[in-house]
Amino acid sequence: MDSINDTPIFPEMNGPHHPSQSQKAILEFVEKVENLSLFQDRIEKPSRIPQVWDAFREEIEQQITPAAVSLFLVDQETHAFELNHWAPRDCENICRREIDAQIECGTFAWIVNRRQPAVIPSLVFKNPQSLVMLPLVTHARTLGVAMIVTMIEEKAVTHERLRLLGILSKQCALVMENTLLYDQLKKEHQSLHAAQTQIIQAEKFASFGRLTSGAFHELLNPLNIISGHLQLMMMDQDLKAPFPYYLSLMKSASDRIAAIVNSLLRFAAKQPKNYQEIDMIQLLRQVVDEVAACRSLGRVTVEFAPDPSLPSVMAHEDDLKTVIRHLLDNAYDAMPEEGTLHINVTLVSKDLDKLDNQKFLVIKVADSGCGISERDTHKVFDPFFTTKDIGDGMGLSLAISYALITSMGGTITFESHENTGTVFSIELPVNGNRS
Repeated sequence: MDSINDTPIFPEMNGPHHPSQSQKAILEFVEKVENLSLFQDRIEKPSRIPQVWDAFREEIEQQITPAAVSLFLVDQETHAFELNHWAPRDCENICRREIDAQIECGTFAWIVNRRQPAVIPSLVFKNPQSLVMLPLVTHARTLGVAMIVTMIEEKAVTHERLRLLGILSKQCALVMENTLLYDQLKKEHQSLHAAQTQIIQAEKFASFGRLTSGAFHELLNPLNIISGHLQLMMMDQDLKAPFPYYLSLMKSASDRIAAIVNSLLRFAAKQPKNYQEIDMIQLLRQVVDEVAACRSLGRVTVEFAPDPSLPSVMAHEDDLKTVIRHLLDNAYDAMPEEGTLHINVTLVSKDLDKLDNQKFLVIKVADSGCGISERDTHKVFDPFFTTKDIGDGMGLSLAISYALITSMGGTITFESHENTGTVFSIELPVNGNRS
């Protein structure tokens, strides 16, 4: 009885030096499967579409000799096919013309709707050239089309090779779709996190306002009595040293307490304010000059070259000056030796609640100072948080700024890196639509 190991699985393979046609076909099939597996591994590792395309293009060049290769991706907003990548570098214009010609004659739409690879004649490239069109499609959508320009005649591109290129394009499309979905999910997560942060911040201020509305009004009454009696005692000319000095310290401390209390009461202020049309550029120039006059000249370089044609905003002038002054003071404090203070104002449009072209004035105050450490970024707008030494700051300026800008229907955000600097951004609606 023959051993199982002696029985050939494929009889055609008995002659090791003379492989049969079946053996060659099987070996070629195994090689193709291995290549597909390797290609899948290569395109799964990159996390960006350009890297996926580079791997796909290299695989195309191994399967067919191209004169040019280009990738047209569907724009997510306009749904138009836009040229994103091409090789060689000098073929951009001719690739655009080729696609335009194919769209005009209706062939491109037929290929996209068919969702299958196709070989068609070129309408623009010189010499007899063929186009291998590979739609990048998934079951859910069409992502784009890869266009391969080759000297191979249409009839010379075998059905088997075209089918293999179709498999490669589908694998590429799946990875691209996953990449786009990941990017979309990341943006949605960031938007959700920002919204949650705003809700938490708003609740902090609401709770703080409820706390301060009653308690600090009661605190101001005895404080005013103490301050009044201190002033009367300081007017006594018969006081001997060191009592005038002690009284002066007490008066300074009581004034500081009063300033803190009045600042805190602004959180609970619900009375309507008189909003008016404000020339933001003029207001900024005024506050910048006032703050610079109180600081040592030449230590900080101020860069401010606004566009005079920017529109005005509806806001409370004193509150807006307070916010800008706080931001400028903090910027100067972050640059004790020297640095650059850059102030920029721009007009942007956003789509909010299905309202097209909602316009906002964006004011950016950027310094080149010490920056804010990552561990403190979540506390920047909290009342009483400060990175300054004890006695140098109450930690209320940014909290007050946040409350005031929010009351105007705007937003205030920041970006900061240690030892690099901080940028605070204020967005104010130009139509004065306050929340």
